[in-house]
Amino acid sequence: QQDSRQQRREQREQMSAERRAERIKKREERTAAYIRHIDSIVLSRNFIFNPTSMQRQPAGQFISINNPSFEVAYYTDYIDVHIPFIKGVVPPYYPVVLNAILPSVSDYTTIQNTGGWTVTFSSWLYGGSDYIFTLDIYSASGSAVLTIKSLADNTVTYSGYISQVY
Repeated sequence: QQDSRQQRREQREQMSAERRAERIKKREERTAAYIRHIDSIVLSRNFIFNPTSMQRQPAGQFISINNPSFEVAYYTDYIDVHIPFIKGVVPPYYPVVLNAILPSVSDYTTIQNTGGWTVTFSSWLYGGSDYIFTLDIYSASGSAVLTIKSLADNTVTYSGYISQVY
């Protein structure tokens, strides 16, 4: 009877190990498919960065972004910027919304790195200073960090995610 219990226990452990290995394999397949999806939309230059938070650098207040209409949309023939921004180099800082359609940008590059992609470009945004946009995309999670630098203003960093344009 004790041998029978031991055999059943070993069978359960073996079945559990097989199910665990199968779940791990399926997760890896889903992750690989998601990475291919993210890589595909980045290379097609047809995606949207959706910010969820922002922070003025080097040590500004962390601000949640709840408005779903804020985004930076990357299209093949233009970039649509509609995102909050913090103006000023010294206090008092003040919030504005960068709202521009950019039919042409300077130095647009897409570079693949070990964790995903880095997409950069610069634009005058119809103002007196050059703004440099750097988007770091993490392919496995779809999360992204956008940094907007300008000589006329402090750097602002955004956390969020990217999504496909439908």
